[in-house]
Amino acid sequence: MRRTKIIATLGPAIHSQEKLFELVEAGANLFRINAAHGDWQTRHEWISWIREAERTYGTPLGVLLDLAGPKIRIGSLQAPIQLREGDTVRFCLTEQQVDASVPLPVPELFRAARAGDRLLLDDGAIELRITRVESECLEATVLEGGELRSHKGVTLPHRTLALPSMTPKDREDLVEGIRAGVDWIALSFVRSVTDVMNLQALIREQGADTPVIAKIEQPAALDDLESIVEVADGVMVARGDLGVQVDLAEVPILQKQIIHLCNQHAKPVITATQMLESMIREGRPTRAEATDVANAVLDGTDALMLSGETAVGAYPVQAVRWMARIAEVAEEHLEFLQVGELNTSVVGNTTVAVARAACTMAQMVGAKAILTPTSSGGTPRWVSHFRPYQPILALTDNERLWRRLTLLWGVAPLLIPRVRTTDEMTTQALIAARQTRLVKGGDRVVLTTGVPVNVPGNTNMIQVLTIER
Repeated sequence: MRRTKIIATLGPAIHSQEKLFELVEAGANLFRINAAHGDWQTRHEWISWIREAERTYGTPLGVLLDLAGPKIRIGSLQAPIQLREGDTVRFCLTEQQVDASVPLPVPELFRAARAGDRLLLDDGAIELRITRVESECLEATVLEGGELRSHKGVTLPHRTLALPSMTPKDREDLVEGIRAGVDWIALSFVRSVTDVMNLQALIREQGADTPVIAKIEQPAALDDLESIVEVADGVMVARGDLGVQVDLAEVPILQKQIIHLCNQHAKPVITATQMLESMIREGRPTRAEATDVANAVLDGTDALMLSGETAVGAYPVQAVRWMARIAEVAEEHLEFLQVGELNTSVVGNTTVAVARAACTMAQMVGAKAILTPTSSGGTPRWVSHFRPYQPILALTDNERLWRRLTLLWGVAPLLIPRVRTTDEMTTQALIAARQTRLVKGGDRVVLTTGVPVNVPGNTNMIQVLTIER
């Protein structure tokens, strides 16, 4: 069983239910809906295809709604502009181009910019140095040129703009996403733990408990990283925007640091952006891309995300298949059961202690699987944290939780009937384990449970059981 999960972004390339089914067969575990593109009519259709795939393949498939956030873009140009090294460019606070200047309808950027700052256009493809700043105009010298087209992204590295993390459109998409039953919500433009808490409060106002993924792509977020990891339900290393906000050479080290911190706090972490970028056009990844995917697995990421590769690429199914294959080979070289120092915040937590003991016990008795009945997801999350060699079979009667568990490293979520006693739980757990074909008669398994059952955070017992022949 592949332990690292794969997230496939949906887009025009996934134009039919059959194509989505092919992504599931290739190894996709979750599907990302990028709210920056498309409409809800299309998104509802995608979600219906995903739920049909669940019924067809008998496996949970998570849906991640990625809120767009405040995207800073230039306005409308009369025609593309060719910027050459050494050119002086004037940017003005307008929506439409009215003279030779470039329209930039973002007043917050003019308030934050200073002479000497770098200004990046088109995701960093064009670089300028600001030489003069006025209230509604600024001038900059081109350091690295290129063709500039309307509505391309603008980045002012190392400056924090006074923009909210959520726009009115994000709020509309949030409400629609909750109604549609998405399983995770990703928040862009996170700068502090307050941004995450504000979104969690909005979700509660809608009567939901949908977990939040904090996207780390702003320098300010790095300064508040530990608090963000503690409060968020998961984290995404959003290397695309991060790579234009900080020195590109720092991104590999930041990726490792973020993954390590998430591992310490038992929070699922996603590594994203340009992982198999060449496969938008080519049928095979480059050697460097294969190495990048493998290193993310070895670093300890829970999930790998494909963006343009599956959304608009010519080879979406092949991209998922290659990512799965590379991850599986990398996992053969993982160091399992890495039990290090725990954070002081979990000392005295019975669930964490049982999770750690279950992993150690499974190793000592040669168990084939660890069975973790759960009503909140806490036990399988902590068992996953200790990175056991054995597959983690997370058993729940909650369909929403069943889907959310798809993001956790090494976890195979299983839906079981509701039980009332510990004996019933043991019986249903063993039946479900047998049906996965990951265990067979005569195999030993380790079962964690809580007495009484169905009480969140009450895991307090471990059993070693043998599957009947």
